[in-house]
Order: sequence, then structure tokens, then C-alpha cells
Amino acid sequence: MFKVFLVEDEVIVREGIRNNILWEQYGFHFAGDASDGELALPLIRKVKPDLLITDIKMPFMDGLELIRLVRKELSGTKIVIISGYDDFSYAQQAIRMGVEQYLLKPIVKEKMVEILIALREKMEAERQQQEYLAKFHREAQEFETFSRRRFFEQIVTGGLSVSEISETANAMGIDLNAPYYNIVLFSLSSAGYDGSAPDSYTDAIARLQDDITQYIFSKPELILFRWNVTTYAILIKGGQQDVVHMTNECTENIRRRCATAGQDVNWYIACGTPVSRLSAVPACFEQASRILSYRYLCPKDHMLSEDSIRNFLKKAGPETDADKDINQERIRSFLNSGEPEEIDRFIDQILQSAGEKSVSLPLFCRYLNMTVYFAAAEYLESIGLGVDAFWHFELRPKDNACTPEEARKYALKVMRQAIELRDRESKKQQRDLLIQAIRFIDKHYSDETISLDRVARKVNISPNYFSAMFSQEVGQTFVEYLTNKRISEAKRMLRQTDKRSSEIAFAVGYKDPHYFSFVFKKVVGCTPSEYRRGDRQ
Repeated sequence: MFKVFLVEDEVIVREGIRNNILWEQYGFHFAGDASDGELALPLIRKVKPDLLITDIKMPFMDGLELIRLVRKELSGTKIVIISGYDDFSYAQQAIRMGVEQYLLKPIVKEKMVEILIALREKMEAERQQQEYLAKFHREAQEFETFSRRRFFEQIVTGGLSVSEISETANAMGIDLNAPYYNIVLFSLSSAGYDGSAPDSYTDAIARLQDDITQYIFSKPELILFRWNVTTYAILIKGGQQDVVHMTNECTENIRRRCATAGQDVNWYIACGTPVSRLSAVPACFEQASRILSYRYLCPKDHMLSEDSIRNFLKKAGPETDADKDINQERIRSFLNSGEPEEIDRFIDQILQSAGEKSVSLPLFCRYLNMTVYFAAAEYLESIGLGVDAFWHFELRPKDNACTPEEARKYALKVMRQAIELRDRESKKQQRDLLIQAIRFIDKHYSDETISLDRVARKVNISPNYFSAMFSQEVGQTFVEYLTNKRISEAKRMLRQTDKRSSEIAFAVGYKDPHYFSFVFKKVVGCTPSEYRRGDRQ
């Protein structure tokens, strides 16, 4: 039902329209009326009608002024004018303001019904288009389009100027205007993930990922994008107090959902401090990244913050046994899922947690070298890579004393080599699985039930990992690839067969022919029938 509101100063006319039309029969719900624009405006703001029927000449606030205000605040509301004045100047103004119809009194019931039926059909078509657009955006936002991901990566790393950000955001239809911003990062992976192979499919992480993303997509003030295979970022925008509230609400919602996943999922959350300009977002992101990177040293602190880091460093003072601070398990944990760009920060955190006094001792430096080497060696053995076959002799630990800087350089070199070998092994498996996935998509694209989750399950990769791997290797998200595959086949069938558009829609995986036409026009730039005629090559 569409809501309709009536504004008319003549009581008899107002009651006649209100009582003599069977509104619900024609798809409308009569939501209220008023005798003039001044009384009507607060009610209209509350009701937010889909259709406004208003007289022009009224006391206190006339119809034209009311229409100007409604147009400004409720741009989607349809408007029908009723008037006792057959004045062309009024009609001209009404047309300029986008009024649907201009009816002269006395109002003929049959004419009003005719207009209502026509408006209902138009409004239903527009609503359907809006629903199609929302569906299209939801599908395209399957962890955002590839270009969208690259855009946000450039924002948070300072790769774009503010003017470039604004221009790109406008071109992509993204609203970034806000007084304040903040960044929330969260990391998800299965408990058994070791980094040498794609994260395996589990129902627990698939449900969790879907649950979290659906929550984020329901909040227009939250913008989700992927950072790497295990980490997502959320850009929060709004007023100063709003951003603080939304940050707390967002992290709590993610925490609550992650907590229900049990021991099958490793998860961590960190956020930055709100900033008042887009140019400061990279600093906010850097802060959140630094905090999140402590997940390897504070594995039990899922909600990481500046306070939790301070508490950790306070406990890990110079008096603490070094073996407790740099045990191999923490290094192995980093080698499992750490990113190359996090290595420097991780080594610095180990040194910081040990304390300046301990780090200055040659014995500690030799101990750090040995611990890093054996942790890396055991990790590589665990993923099927023999150390002797891959490592150069100079990577073996030296027994002579060394300075803190020498120890740091050695630890960086060993860990970079270990992660490079890990990623090389993972890439081999990724390529094989990706080939399987693409073959499956190419064979089943016409099945309307095909989804990222289904393909990920087929090749036994977590949807989270599969989505990141697919976009990184193919240069498109799964939905972009699937849509292009379907539309490409539809174009061939439009040109080479006599099948109707509805038949082609079903043949390429669209249950709703109207939605197929909508997507086709979005992708190709013209309707299927126009393409068939050759209007658009």
C-alpha cells in the first residue's frame, strides 16, 4: 500500500475526496489530511506519504509553498494539485516542480480514480526498480567491487589527495561527506589456518562472515572493504559523538557475533581514534593496524586497544624471563597468518616487550636469533618444506655476539624468507583451486542458486579466503565475474537465437526476467531488446 495525504481548505471537498474514494481498492492507504499547508507540514514530515494531494490556494501556507518544502525534504513523494483556478501560470509552476497531475474543481471521482490507478502503476514500477537497484548493489557489494576495494586501499594508505578522493567517490556513487571518521579492523580465520594453504571451508566461519557482513551492509554509515585475506576494514562516518557511538556499537556487534562462533574461529578487533578530516584517515588506519598487530603477542585479547597493549607491555618488563616473552609459539603464530608488511612491526613489538635493558645484552640478541630461526625452521617443516632445501647458509644463526640492530636485521631476514616460502607454497595451491572454482562457475553459471558460498564449499575454501583470493587473482569479485559471464552468454543468445528475453533470462540464471533486463541495462548500457536490434554494439 502507498500512503496518501490530502491538503484542502474546503471542508466539503476534503471530506468528499477522503470518504468517496475506496483507497485500499486502488492500492493506497489514506494516511491523513489537513486544512492548510502550515498544519499539514509537520504531519507530512511524520507520515512521509508516497502521494500528496493538495489545493493551491489556501490560507497561512499555500499549496505551491508546501510543494517546495516537500520537494526539498521528500523528493520521492508524488504530488497531485487540485485547484479551482484554471490559470496557466499555476500549471507552469507545477510542471517545473515536478507535479504529476493538475486537476480542476469540481473533482470528478472517475477522473481521480483514473489518476490513482496510473500513479499506482508508475509508483510500483519505480519501487520495483529501487528494489532491483538495492539487490544489484547488495550483490555487487559482495565484499565490494574490485575497483571499490582498490579505492579504499588508496584512501587509508594516503595514496590519494582529498580532491581525488572526492572526485572518485562521486564517480562511484559513494557518499564520504561527514564531519568525523573512524576505522575499525577485524580479523577472521579458522582455528586451524596455517597460511601455507587457503583457509578451509567450515560452516562456523561461513555463517559468521555472512552474519557480520549483513549487519554492516544494513548500516549506511558503515562502509566495508577488505584489507587482506583475513582482515576487513570498516570506515565509519558521521558527527563527532555519532562516530564514537557507532564505533562502540559496531565493535560490540562484531564481538557478540564472533563470541558465538566458539573455538573454531580466531577473531580480533581493533579501532582507531576518530578524526575530523579525510586527510587524517591514513593516520587513523595506521593506529588501528598497529593495535591489531599485537594479536600475535596478546592472543587471548580479542578486543585489542591501546589499554590492552599498555597492560601487556607493563607485564612484560625487563625483569620478565626472556623465554616467556619471545617463545617460539608466538613467532609460529605470526608465521601462520602474518602479512609481509607486518614483519617489521612484529619484531619491534618483541623487542619492546622484552625491555630496553634485556635487548642491550649480547646474550639476549643471540637468544633472539636462535629462537626466530628454530621457530621458522619448525614452521616450514610443519608445512612440508625442508629448511636445507630452501635456505641459504647465511640465514643460519651465528654464535658470535651481536648488537640489537644486528639481531633485528637477522630476525627480519629470516622471517621475510619464511613468509615468502609460505606464500609461494600457498600460491601453488591457490592456482589449482582457482582453476577448479572457475571451471565450476563456467559450468553452473546458469543455475540461479550458485553463490560464492556454494563455490567456496565446492573447492573447500572458506568464503572469506575465496573472495579475497578470487578478486586478487582474477581482478574481479566473484559476483562481477558471474554477472559478466551471464550477460556475455545473454548477448550471444540475443544475437544468434530467436529466443524471447524471458527465455534467455532463465537460460543464464535469472529467475526474474525483469531483474535480468535491469542487470543487462546496468552492465551493457541498453535493454536486451535494444541490443538485439543493434542499437548498441
